[in-house]
Amino acid sequence: MILLLYIIFILVCAFFWLKTKKFSVKKEQKIPLSVVVCCKNEQEKLPLLLLSIEAQISENEQFIFVNDNSTDNTFSILNDFKIACKARNYNNVQIVQNPLFGKKNALKIAVKSANSDYVVCIDADCILPKNYFSIVSSFLSENQPDLMIGGVTFLAGTKNFSPLRYTNNVFQKIQALEFASLQASGAGATLAGMPIMCNGANLAFHREIWQKAENQLVERELSGDDVFLLHYVKKIGGKILYLKSEESFVTTFSVGNFGEFLRQRQRWASKARSYTDWQTIFTAFIVFFLNFEIIFAFFASFFIPFFKTVFFIIFISKLLIDSILLIPFLNFSKQKRLAKFIPILSLLYPFYIVFTAILGLFGKVKWKN
Repeated sequence: MILLLYIIFILVCAFFWLKTKKFSVKKEQKIPLSVVVCCKNEQEKLPLLLLSIEAQISENEQFIFVNDNSTDNTFSILNDFKIACKARNYNNVQIVQNPLFGKKNALKIAVKSANSDYVVCIDADCILPKNYFSIVSSFLSENQPDLMIGGVTFLAGTKNFSPLRYTNNVFQKIQALEFASLQASGAGATLAGMPIMCNGANLAFHREIWQKAENQLVERELSGDDVFLLHYVKKIGGKILYLKSEESFVTTFSVGNFGEFLRQRQRWASKARSYTDWQTIFTAFIVFFLNFEIIFAFFASFFIPFFKTVFFIIFISKLLIDSILLIPFLNFSKQKRLAKFIPILSLLYPFYIVFTAILGLFGKVKWKN
């Protein structure tokens, strides 16, 4: 039953992903945007984001950078960027200090400074594609959503980009593939009219919606401002759309080692303790128990031969059904070179996802510095 429900969910996501046409800018429709970036100790990766912004900056956007109590050179880098923009006669860059702590508080401060109807959220460790603001502005102008969900990719597996001191090894490629699987199911579910996840690295919302939702972000959870905003907009019947455009995917970085990877996944899992959206909870339940079944069948097969067949049936079924959604998504998001790692990820995924889910729900979560 669990396997059947999982197959139905993935097939629905795949159907709507393949059915939905990609968004293309027919006639550029620029509306003002307030772009928000919360920064905490991002001196290594922040310059890459600023370079990608500088290449497409215009007077049509307001840029609000919130320095969230950084202890490195983040503030100096932001200040230098502001000075450089001013030298080019762009006076639309603001730097705000967070008097409190945490991204949720930083976001609240930033949105209060926004003067546009639409706010675009980007993470400080991201790189924007060219024409990003033009595409987002046109999509928002044409569709007028309350919440726009955009695509995000991990750097591993992308083409012709190798920033200083960044290695593109097998571990990082597998991370990129796993993240792509999350993005694919999240995109497909949103296009099917049942949004269950989003990512704050590429998100836009109407300022009025935020003003209603800002006290609904579950302060006791260290992360999840993006998903809790999604759940609120969904609860009040707001218009939630996915921007399906291969030219609008924001790129971010995978983590450097396995320990950091587990802590990241634990943080992601921990916010599920406060979920109230039944579709998100139900989907998480199906995914968790299907992977638990795979682990159980694997170890039971050493003692009871019958479970070898059970393990084989569940594992192969999941591998094939995942590929139906994941391969088209990889091709669309220009990550098709990651497809060869699908069998490896399928073997590893059940073990760490069950472990980090249990740790996130019942263990103590340590937030990143």
